[in-house]
Amino acid sequence: MNKYITVIDFEVGKVFQYEHLQHLQYGWNDDEANEQEVIEWYLTEVKGHNLSTCEWMEHEDNTIYKV
Repeated sequence: MNKYITVIDFEVGKVFQYEHLQHLQYGWNDDEANEQEVIEWYLTEVKGHNLSTCEWMEHEDNTIYKV
């Protein structure tokens, strides 16, 4: 099953959703101990988020609920 990362970026006032990228150097599913570190590296270095102004979570359901 695919996993997703949803980021609430308060600095830009937007919500972003990314699929896990299996091709990263250590993979997000290869080494559970390094998974958070790799995700945070990806969010800051690749996607440009500032973690001090963001909240993120990992999940399997990519449904976005609007109420």
